[in-house]
Amino acid sequence: MENIEKKRKVLKRLREWREAEAKRTGAELFRVLSNDAMNGIAETLPTTKEALLEVKGIAEKKYQTYGRDILAIVAEETTTGLFGASSEIKNNEEESDLLNEKENEGESDGYRQNGEMIFIVSDYLEILNTGLRQFEAKVIGEITSLDIRGNYIFFSIKDKKENALMPCFMWGSAYKMSGVFLEEGMEVQVHGFPEMYKPSGRMTFKADTVELVGEGALKKAYDLLKKKLTAEGLFDEARKKAIPEYPQNIGLITSETGAVIHDFLNNIGKFGFKISFRDSRVEGALAVKELVSSVRYFKKKKGIEVLVIIRGGGSMESLQAFNNEVLVREIADCPFPVLVGIGHDKDVPLVSLAADRACSTPTAVAKLLNSTWETALSKVRISEQKILNRFSELLYEKKDTIREYSDNIEEKFRAIFERFKNSEEKIKRNFVAIGSAIGRSKERINRLEKMLGEKLEGDIRRSKEKVIYIEKMLVANNPMRQLKLGYSLALSKGKVVRKVTDVLKGDEIKIRVEDGNIDVVVS
Repeated sequence: MENIEKKRKVLKRLREWREAEAKRTGAELFRVLSNDAMNGIAETLPTTKEALLEVKGIAEKKYQTYGRDILAIVAEETTTGLFGASSEIKNNEEESDLLNEKENEGESDGYRQNGEMIFIVSDYLEILNTGLRQFEAKVIGEITSLDIRGNYIFFSIKDKKENALMPCFMWGSAYKMSGVFLEEGMEVQVHGFPEMYKPSGRMTFKADTVELVGEGALKKAYDLLKKKLTAEGLFDEARKKAIPEYPQNIGLITSETGAVIHDFLNNIGKFGFKISFRDSRVEGALAVKELVSSVRYFKKKKGIEVLVIIRGGGSMESLQAFNNEVLVREIADCPFPVLVGIGHDKDVPLVSLAADRACSTPTAVAKLLNSTWETALSKVRISEQKILNRFSELLYEKKDTIREYSDNIEEKFRAIFERFKNSEEKIKRNFVAIGSAIGRSKERINRLEKMLGEKLEGDIRRSKEKVIYIEKMLVANNPMRQLKLGYSLALSKGKVVRKVTDVLKGDEIKIRVEDGNIDVVVS
């Protein structure tokens, strides 16, 4: 009950938010968020981007615009209590205040009275719808009425054995994706969940897929669609694209569970293949949407050279997804070659007819992709052997010439080695002569060294004697020596006074004696 309450709160908040967002941007309500998307969010309560993108009606573009707001609403409502503030009302006074506040705001939330929850009709039906989603199922019955109205379809199915009737509703887009043309009296299998339609209070089964039941009906639908698409030229050989000679970038669509993908990967060669994989159901009506979505994904992906779609064999009923018109047209419209490997018996799946190349098994697909590379490898090996054989032939044809060249080369090398030997002897002789010259030069240098030493020693001695003589002369002629002996030196105007006529009356004279100067004036 607590989980149902959370889902109801999320759905209510989403409706309020959608209305406000539509009013703000001027968009229609369904442009902001479809009812199916809101129901899906309320049912799964996604808390991450990845989980939100799994909800029908939420694509990457929608997430970029509204994703953060939606996740915030889910997080807020799943972590708060009944009234969004606390998981438990502490006392009657607080409860009364909250209820009065909601009544004043005109909100239609449920509230407690005397211990019981009370709802308005729309909220209660919403709670029922949230709970009814858990009864998702597949139901088989015979169509008793059919009303196709543009983008939605009303029909009823009944039980053949019992007097039981179930009204069904289906969106036109889901009907188109299912790839069947319903008629009264057909036996079908529908997948979906029950839902209360609020305006009428009537419960209907909201179907998201419908498929035919019985080999006869499937064969009839198969033949009709095959005839239609053949007339349009979708299976013509002229429109088929060639598989690249040396493919590397491969898109792969199949189920990640089971042996098929392992058979393919175990048999694909080691030729530098770069495989981009998309996991998809490959059986049942629910597989159609995933297969179409995967094909469209690879159409937008850059660099894909060939798209591979594989699954194991099975009955016409189990292969019905590969006889879907929407999927066939998507494959026929691919900008790159499509290679399919779908096991079959006499009735070839229409996808195989529309593909550019079809193989009977996933292993055969892998071998086909390997074939051009293996052929190329074989050609390389053959060319390698041809080169080696031709080289041997040329060696045989030119053996005499080669022998002659070999003898010439040997003779020339012998001459070279002889010259080398002569040069070696000459170098040895030169080394001996150089050694003798070095010896003689060494003796001469020793004699010169001795002579130079003796000459240098005599020069130093004579220079020393000359210096001593000059020193004696300087001492003998030093004026200061004369001053010490009692002589004096008279200077006038910086010049030595030698005669009386060198001075005039009144001139100043500086007389220098041993211990100083005497200043006098000529009188």
